[in-house]
Order: sequence, then structure tokens, then C-alpha cells
Amino acid sequence: MTDSARKALDFGSLDDFQPSRPIARPEASVDEQRRVVDRASAFPSREADAEGQLNIRAPNDMLTRFKAAAKKERYTYGAFLEILLDRYEKG
Repeated sequence: MTDSARKALDFGSLDDFQPSRPIARPEASVDEQRRVVDRASAFPSREADAEGQLNIRAPNDMLTRFKAAAKKERYTYGAFLEILLDRYEKG
């Protein structure tokens, strides 16, 4: 071993340790509590989502064509599906 070995900690010197007491805070009013709850309940991830998901079973070559066409024009799959539906509805 080397001369720089660590010394053991002296836990006996901690016998007089006293934790600090928490700061006394006034209790929140009912109105303040309601504001906190309202703020938390209006969190965006808890709001109704305007999007959904659609899984399509189709031949792999057709799915590959769809993905390639969307990627070529830099559309998301949803945006590209909208373009296809708009063209279909126009007749």
C-alpha cells in the first residue's frame, strides 16, 4: 500500500448533529389550492388530442410505394394521406 491510504471517517463526532427544522409556511387558502389544481388539470397532455392513429394492412410493395412517395415530397404520412383523400374526393 502507499502512504496516502485513506483514513477512516470519525462518525463519533456526529453525535451532536441536529437536523435543521423545516421553515414554517402558512397553509394555502382554499382559493390558492383551487388555482394550483386548475393549473395542473389544464396541463396540455391531459387535453383531448385532435389526432388519432390508423394502422393499415396492405402488401409490402404498396406500403413501400406510399412511404417513398411521401418521403420524396417531404410529407408526413398523415399529410400525404390527406392529399390522396382530397384527390379521391374530387373524383
